[in-house]
Amino acid sequence: MKKRDLRRLTRQIIQIVFFLWMPALYTSAFSGVRYVIEKIRAGQPIEQNAFLVMFIALCGFTILFGRFFCGYACAFGTLGDGMFALSQWVQKKLKRKKKLPWFSAETGRKLQKIKYVLLIVLMLIYGLGFTKKFHGTSPWEVFSMLYTGKIPDVGYLTGWVIFVLILVGMCFKERFFCQYLCPMGAIFAWLPVLPFSVLDRDRSSCIPKCRACEIKCPVDYQIKRDQKNGGECIHCLQCVDVCPKQNIHLGLGKRWKGSELPFVFVKLILFIALCLFAQSL
Repeated sequence: MKKRDLRRLTRQIIQIVFFLWMPALYTSAFSGVRYVIEKIRAGQPIEQNAFLVMFIALCGFTILFGRFFCGYACAFGTLGDGMFALSQWVQKKLKRKKKLPWFSAETGRKLQKIKYVLLIVLMLIYGLGFTKKFHGTSPWEVFSMLYTGKIPDVGYLTGWVIFVLILVGMCFKERFFCQYLCPMGAIFAWLPVLPFSVLDRDRSSCIPKCRACEIKCPVDYQIKRDQKNGGECIHCLQCVDVCPKQNIHLGLGKRWKGSELPFVFVKLILFIALCLFAQSL
């Protein structure tokens, strides 16, 4: 089995395991954000709870190792990958030669700012005490209920509509929700990542005008050390797999080259240990 096939299969297995085992990690973490803002609004002390601990744990892990959670353990991210793969499979069966229409990569990078606006809007809703007025509008609540086998009632109609629209978007664009609508993704993208966990490339030996890594990237990330949207990288390693010159590596030098898959297993073990520790508190 080729290295790229092994990396892809490994990631898919990890995603499935977390989707079945810890589907609520995303909602738990963002509930920590909501908890802090509502406590500040009420003038009450912020106390330790499972939501807050999970939020802090995921942020800390992201600073150390990049957005491993987004690329491997987020249920919504896995759902998006599944919907996009299903869409690609259907198109192949229908023998469609043209891809489904979407914006250019440049426009897509501009649209990534939407998630920051959404994060600010949600923070204002929590901070101004309007949470109850928006009951039934959350697509994450709809997803959580569907996952547990419960059909949301008519009170969640708006949430249903938003959730269905997100599913449609996932079919048109890989990592649609993660790029454009995920408020937790906005928080993670703001966080700094330690240099040894950043993907870099030796551009001096790149094939002129290749752009294979940029075209393949599901989040329209351009691998440059000074890239402003570097926080968008979800460490899926698709760029590593597609690079014809094998120029992409971890860290600040070529000494990290070839260590991508072992590093995934290291992060996986540490991430599982962190989740179990956070849940035990």
